[in-house]
Amino acid sequence: MTYSTKNSGQSLRKLSRRNMIRDAAITATGVVFLPAFMTSCRKDRDLIPARGVGSGSQDDPPDLEKAAQNLINMDKWVENVYLYTGNYEQYLFSLLNSGQKPSSWKDFIIGILLDIANGLIDAAGDELPGLGAALAIATDSIKYWSASNHPENLEATFAEFKDAHLAMQKAISDQLIVLADPANNYQALRDGFGDTGLPFNGTTYKVKDLGTMHFPTPDDGQSYVDLRNAGYDKFRKHMWNIMIIKCGTMNESYLNRQSDGVWTPTKYGREKLYNTTAYQSAYLRGYYSTIEGGWYYFTSYYFEFDGKVLSADAAKELFMDDTPGNNINPKGLFPRDYVFKQFHTKKPSFKGTHELRKDETSWGPDTNGPGFGFDVPDQDFVFNGGEFPQLIVP
Repeated sequence: MTYSTKNSGQSLRKLSRRNMIRDAAITATGVVFLPAFMTSCRKDRDLIPARGVGSGSQDDPPDLEKAAQNLINMDKWVENVYLYTGNYEQYLFSLLNSGQKPSSWKDFIIGILLDIANGLIDAAGDELPGLGAALAIATDSIKYWSASNHPENLEATFAEFKDAHLAMQKAISDQLIVLADPANNYQALRDGFGDTGLPFNGTTYKVKDLGTMHFPTPDDGQSYVDLRNAGYDKFRKHMWNIMIIKCGTMNESYLNRQSDGVWTPTKYGREKLYNTTAYQSAYLRGYYSTIEGGWYYFTSYYFEFDGKVLSADAAKELFMDDTPGNNINPKGLFPRDYVFKQFHTKKPSFKGTHELRKDETSWGPDTNGPGFGFDVPDQDFVFNGGEFPQLIVP
């Protein structure tokens, strides 16, 4: 049986954020604290203001030159991150479909591109919250792009998605460079923040705040690498999320029954099924029956893309675990069950099958029922769909 996997969901914070960037009156930014790499190495760190406001009176003039330099630094970071994300698009596409355009990629939604771009900016703010004032400008640029300054046709093809992705990168970069223009005493920069500043989460950031922070450069070493990795990793997660929802189909395959005296279900999954190349990208569930002395019945769920099963190589990129809680791949992006439960347009039904127990050596307490070797009940999981709630079917 086949389930369409075109879903998604997002936390209320992300959902409200997406609404806010469409609201011309609000520009999103991060919480303002100075980056840890600055505060940890300064003898006078106790004198550094905790809310991102420069020392001295608020009436002091902003350091416009330093503020502009932070925007130039940010532009270089955006360019660097997008270089990696563009290459990753091609890598992911080859994993899914050997370079072919998926026929089910259609009805591209502007909101998806906005969420991906803002996710990258969010990740930067999570890594170094002190970048709030600069990130306010970046999200303002994304909002400007979303209004009407984007390619007219974003329908139907992966290539057009890449074009739009590049167009957004260029729009952000153009805006940052223009804002950093020193002409007329940095008139564009001062206008960008305006007299009232950029509000978010009860705090208003002004151009002064941008001049009292430091946006990392490659000279900052690990801090810059961490910042780049945060954006890159967020992008990878978003790309898998959207490609599975838009282009994937979840199927199921019934496996041969297994005696209850050989392995626990979890041990069977870890030591046999997931060690078989054909099932490394699958998701194993099952149930126990006392008929004929007791047997396990398993179902393997898997994704296809235009008729091609998700490969073992793709699974190594995608999954951090095999069975729940057993993390075997530190480079993996998601828990396996999360992908199969959430990346849909509607909540999937696993039709009486159950999750494998976290304890591989235990059959569990229910020796005469479906919980013998499985976690039950687990059908009432909260469906949130990942990061793209606009794709969920009401």
